[in-house]
Amino acid sequence: MNERKLSGIEMFAFDVVEEARENEPRKTVRRYGLLKLSCGTAAGFGVCLISAGFAPADLVRWSACFGRLRGLTPEEASAAVSADRWGARERHAAQYALLRGALADLLVALEARRAGARLLLGLGAAGLLGGIAARTSAHGSDAHIVSAMNSRDLAGGYAPHPPVRYAPDAVLRAVRGAAATLVAEREEAPTPFVGADLSGGNPQPDDMLRQLYIAAAIERPSSDALMDRADSYCALF
Repeated sequence: MNERKLSGIEMFAFDVVEEARENEPRKTVRRYGLLKLSCGTAAGFGVCLISAGFAPADLVRWSACFGRLRGLTPEEASAAVSADRWGARERHAAQYALLRGALADLLVALEARRAGARLLLGLGAAGLLGGIAARTSAHGSDAHIVSAMNSRDLAGGYAPHPPVRYAPDAVLRAVRGAAATLVAEREEAPTPFVGADLSGGNPQPDDMLRQLYIAAAIERPSSDALMDRADSYCALF
């Protein structure tokens, strides 16, 4: 499998039932959707209101247009949606808006993984260079001892010898800078929201979209966890 291409598109639906209002024969159902786009081990999420009425919209039919992204990378998919390559933006305005949000979230997740990989690479390089520097310093110390012994034999005392230090300053500065950036971003992230647990209680319609958004943004739930809570599910690939 090419991990640069989208590896999965999954749609989860969550229904909130509203009591029948005066002069209305039946209860209404508000169906909310959560879209999960996968690219290898990275995932991006988007949420929206799919339908509101006496019967929820069919999730498979509503999500069918997402199948056009098969075989594309996240960057290609984002460009195609932005350019309206298939000329379907007017007919599927809600789907396009949902895709744009999920793709943007996925691209951020992928960049975060790349930044983490670069940080680990930098730490590995720093460790390697540090080991080399330590061995070099040890050899330098041995040479200093030999040189000092020779100097003592010739002059009757120890000749001054300034200490030699080998520090990979450029690498260490880069690693410390990257680590400081990651710490700052984590400190600025929102704190977990207690109400994001979708399994408890019966959320109000006005709260459901917010709960889904926070749950996706903070919990980054697995597909199995979402399927346990969802009222409907479909996978395009």
